Amino acid sequence: MRLGEASCLLAPEVPGERAAASGLGAIQLGPAVTKRSRARTVFAPSRLVRALDRYVRIERGELVARISAGGGYALGGQALVASRAGRTGVSLAGGAVSYGRLDPAARRRLLLVTPEGEVAGPLGLWLSADGLPVAPATWQSVFARANARCERFGIGVSVTPHTLRHSFAVHMLGLLLRQTVAALGEDPARTHTSAQVKRLLVGNPLRRLQLLLGHAQEATVYTYLDVLDEAQEIVASALARWDAQAGALAAAFTGDESLAAEPQA
Repeated sequence: MRLGEASCLLAPEVPGERAAASGLGAIQLGPAVTKRSRARTVFAPSRLVRALDRYVRIERGELVARISAGGGYALGGQALVASRAGRTGVSLAGGAVSYGRLDPAARRRLLLVTPEGEVAGPLGLWLSADGLPVAPATWQSVFARANARCERFGIGVSVTPHTLRHSFAVHMLGLLLRQTVAALGEDPARTHTSAQVKRLLVGNPLRRLQLLLGHAQEATVYTYLDVLDEAQEIVASALARWDAQAGALAAAFTGDESLAAEPQA
């Protein structure tokens, strides 16, 4: 996710522990919070789903309970009062509204109220020590403090939220390339030409990465190929193996063993 997308998540949007059992948890990002208003689905691995679930139930739950018990939450001002919060939307004074229609500013104003009229707390996922939603700009300070701690301990790490997004993209592209190579190797028909294989090796993983990152143009994700040092090696190795397999298949049909010779580097 982009920082703007992740920072405005709501607690009800986070997949529960049950979703972790399936291996992936789907988080729906509506057009009101994404760049260029393109809705998409982000899939969180089970380890992350469990960690988020524990945070919501324990750390966040205890914080909200403590603030509520001390009378820290009150209606008024710019608060958006929600009488019910489901998995896909909330019930406001004007009726039901899907989360996809709520922009980041509106999400930070959401307060859940019980049928008895008591304020149950904000719906924002990430809360600060005062029990209120964390502002997007605060995340930059969080990373700056973490980088400063790493420097004090002699750890050569300095990252930003966007660095993490790029790191995910590069590692995911390598994984998608290797998966595509494996899938091509399992093709019993072996009917693709070398040109078709090259298009599949490059185009298919990049298209999937584009969807994962939410980029409007496929050309944008080509930059990650330059960062991925092993990309050229993966593609070249796969093409060489494909040519060798195609030669062996041709030899089997024609009886000409010279066709199955190893390709020269």
